[in-house]
Amino acid sequence: MKNSARIQIAIAMKPMDRHRRGAMIVFIAAMITVFMIAVVFTVDVAYMQLIKTEVRIAADASVKAGVENLLRTEDKEKAETTAKRLLSLNKVAGKTMAFNDNDIIFGKVVAGANGNWAFQANQTPYNSMKVTLRLDDQANASVPLFFARYLSNNNYTPAHTSIAANVIHEIVLCIDRSHSMCFDLSGADWAYPGGITYPSGYITPPHSTGSRWAYLDQAIQAFVAKIQQRTIEPDIGLITWGSDTSLSWYWWPHSGRRFNAVNVDLPLGKQINNVNAKIAARYTDIMIGSTNMAAGIDAAVDMLTDNSTNSLAYKTIILMSDGMWNTGRNPLDAAQDAAAADITIHTVSFLSVNNQSVMANIASTTGGKSYSATNQVQLKAAFEELAGSLPIVLID
Repeated sequence: MKNSARIQIAIAMKPMDRHRRGAMIVFIAAMITVFMIAVVFTVDVAYMQLIKTEVRIAADASVKAGVENLLRTEDKEKAETTAKRLLSLNKVAGKTMAFNDNDIIFGKVVAGANGNWAFQANQTPYNSMKVTLRLDDQANASVPLFFARYLSNNNYTPAHTSIAANVIHEIVLCIDRSHSMCFDLSGADWAYPGGITYPSGYITPPHSTGSRWAYLDQAIQAFVAKIQQRTIEPDIGLITWGSDTSLSWYWWPHSGRRFNAVNVDLPLGKQINNVNAKIAARYTDIMIGSTNMAAGIDAAVDMLTDNSTNSLAYKTIILMSDGMWNTGRNPLDAAQDAAAADITIHTVSFLSVNNQSVMANIASTTGGKSYSATNQVQLKAAFEELAGSLPIVLID
């Protein structure tokens, strides 16, 4: 009787077992389908990412090479040829690439108010390029994917835009070395540091620690130090200016000595490592002269527009003075000449309140910034900010 009951129970369970075995088959089939979809998705997405990276690398390499050639040769056609040649050396999906028409654009980058750089197409002087590489079945075939082709008729059509600007910067430090730079920081005329009095102070070199020149020296050192940290070293020139002056016979031992309004202390070039020494050299000689500001600006403009300079470079004058112009032509006229030559003048006024409007107008005329420093800390900060604002290489 017991055996009969067991047999009946076993017979009753068999249909249920068969049903459960069928459910597992459906579940496994569903899992396999999900797994295959995941494989399809993973393989195609990974391949798309690879292609996208290759497109970006090719575009970036092309635009960098083009900009380097542009600023070395100053020839737009040669730069475009170089960009196309470099693109052809970087294959995407195993194929040689080419640009579509109008996918290479020249322009310049300019600093925005928020500190970012903006590309301005077709604006001169050119210092940058914008290229777009497209796989859109025109110059370059789109990319068929491994599995997605069976789900749709669309291939992968990536595109990447690269902007490069290798900014050559030519800067002239245009520094006031009129006699007032020998005064102390009190702001008073004929007040010298170290107990020196007039008239002996007139034929005494600037004090190495207490004169206005000494504090300018410190500010220039800070400027140089910050420039030396930059990836790209600008071309630097140094001009110091005062006025044409001759000493009379009673200024012994300098009787009859003549001083020119302008001295070219450093010609334009890779001179950043020599600037500090030239500024310090002024401690060994007297500083004589009035404030012929226009003479200094004119000399700086001549330096930046010489045939030896790069026509595609950003050209900047940093004009520093501690006084009001009192001889020579109006410096605003000189500033207008600078603006006509596409030269920017940043002005730094030290201690003097009287020259603020003139210095501010010079800067605004040329699109530059104007700084007012009433002490040595502000003077140093102004030069550090100017050094930090210089353009660098950018890739977008």
